[in-house]
Amino acid sequence: MSPIARLQRALDRQLESKAHGRSGLTPVNWILVGLILLSIALYTMDPENEVARGDAQAFWWINRIIVVAFAIEFLARLWVAGADSRYQGLHGRIAYLRANWFMVTIDLLAFMPELVYVLLGLSPPAWLRVLRLIRLFKLARYFQAFSLIVNTIRASAQPMMAAIFAAALLWYLAGVFLYLAEHGAQPEKVASVGDAMWLSIITLTSVGYGDVYPVTVAGRVIAGLVAVLGVGTVALPSGIIAGAFMHQIREREKKIEPGARDTPPPGDG
Repeated sequence: MSPIARLQRALDRQLESKAHGRSGLTPVNWILVGLILLSIALYTMDPENEVARGDAQAFWWINRIIVVAFAIEFLARLWVAGADSRYQGLHGRIAYLRANWFMVTIDLLAFMPELVYVLLGLSPPAWLRVLRLIRLFKLARYFQAFSLIVNTIRASAQPMMAAIFAAALLWYLAGVFLYLAEHGAQPEKVASVGDAMWLSIITLTSVGYGDVYPVTVAGRVIAGLVAVLGVGTVALPSGIIAGAFMHQIREREKKIEPGARDTPPPGDG
């Protein structure tokens, strides 16, 4: 085996310790976990606030080191994927990206947007810095609790999209009908479908801020129906996530049970 191949396999064991049957985290894993937590801590202590303003330059450099480290980690994972015969060569790397699309997306969002600003020597805007929170999902590689949550989100993605589409459709249609019912009675408060959609969403979620409410009989009937339908619409995503979560737990228990049955009870010869 060539030195490069040995280096590739050694780095693969450091990055993907669980894939090689190792329990616990490797030194490289611990470094990456530390960088993830440090980046979240830096976001919490934003150098734009009064407490950290004096240390803004130090925060600037530390964050850029973290961004570059995550970029190197992504490239290293892509390189060591070739240690698996399924992912060798260009087509193999593309297959690796497809097979691990969720975590690949998390990895890219964790560094790519800010890396562009780093290369340009600019400070990322506030809205872009919010993407640093996505780095928390990288912990799913190292801790079972996080991986359970990530797998649940990934498994429920398509049903959740259907539920979100149904909620958005109900929200829009309710806004249109509320506009038709309320515009003539209170044109200053329901001047457009957009205003009616605000009335629709606070009715759909049963919030009811009181700034606008239906005054016509038709509007009240529509709002009542929307409020009743809203209960099911809001509960549907919760049911989808809960079902996916329980499915992930059952699947994990199935993987554990065979080993548990093979283990003889204490005292048996």
